[in-house]
Amino acid sequence: MKIASVQFKLKKIENFEDFKSHVEKLVNQARMEEALFTVFPEVFTLELATIYLPKMDLKQALRKVAEEYCESFKQFFSDLARKNRMHIVAGSTLEKDVETGKYYNTSFLFYPDGRIAKHRKLHLYPTADPELGVDGFGENLQVFQTSEAKISILICYDSIFPETSRILRLMGAEIIFVPSAAPWSESLFWDLRICCEARAIENQLIVAHSCLIGKLEGAENMEFFGKSSILYPGRGKVLADGRMGKELVVVGDVDLERLRRSRGKNARVLKDMRPEIYSWLCKNRWKYKE
Repeated sequence: MKIASVQFKLKKIENFEDFKSHVEKLVNQARMEEALFTVFPEVFTLELATIYLPKMDLKQALRKVAEEYCESFKQFFSDLARKNRMHIVAGSTLEKDVETGKYYNTSFLFYPDGRIAKHRKLHLYPTADPELGVDGFGENLQVFQTSEAKISILICYDSIFPETSRILRLMGAEIIFVPSAAPWSESLFWDLRICCEARAIENQLIVAHSCLIGKLEGAENMEFFGKSSILYPGRGKVLADGRMGKELVVVGDVDLERLRRSRGKNARVLKDMRPEIYSWLCKNRWKYKE
C-alpha cells in the first residue's frame, strides 16, 4: 500500500482556480504513483491568503480565506478524492465555527466515497497559531476507519506531545498523518521530525509527515522549512524522504501486514506498559509551573 506525503511550496496566486491547479498537479503525481492516501501540509491554504496580502495583515487574510473559501475548499477536495479514488488528508486550513465564532486549525479527511471527517488542532503553538488567526482548541482524539487501515491525524505541534499518539495507538490507529508548518528556522522542523520518528517507534505505527515550505509573499518574515517523509518503526525507518527547499511528492510503500505481525514478536512496547505508574499524571491533574 502506497502513501504520498506532499512537500508543498507556497507561491503567489490570484484566485481560487490557481490554488486548485497547484493542488491538482500534486495529487496527479500521487495518483501516478498509485498512492491510496495523500497528505498535504498544515495551513497550506496560506497560498490563498496571498490573494489578500499585503492589503490585509496575515491574521485578517487567513480569516478571510476561512470565511470566503472553506466550503469551496471542501467541495474541491471531496471531488478530488472521488475522482482519484484515494483518501486525502487535506493538510489544514482555518475553519470558522458559526456557533462559537472561533477559528480552528482544522484538518479535513476526504474519503473516496465522498464522506468527510475532520480533526481540530489540540495544542496551539504559542506564537504561530495566534498570528495565523487561530483561537479555538480542538477537544477530541479520533481514529478513522478506512478500507485499508485505521488512521488518525495530529496537526504539527500535536505530535510533540507523546500522550496523543499513545492514546491513538491504544484506540487502534495504525497510521498517523502529521500535516506540519515550521516557520522561521530549520530547527523547528527538525524538532518535529525527530518527534515524528519517536512517535513511530514508541507506538509501532506508520507516521506520514507533510511539510509546508517556501516564503509567504506579502507577509514579513514568514518562511517555512522542512522535508516530507514516510516513517516506519524499525531499522531503515525512513521509507521515503524529501529534499529541503524543493516541491515534491514523497511516496512510501507500506507493508501493514508485516508491521502487524512484528508487533507481537520484536516490539513489545504496548504489552510491557505499566499504566498503574502513569496514572499519577491524571490523579494529580498536573499543571506545569515555571
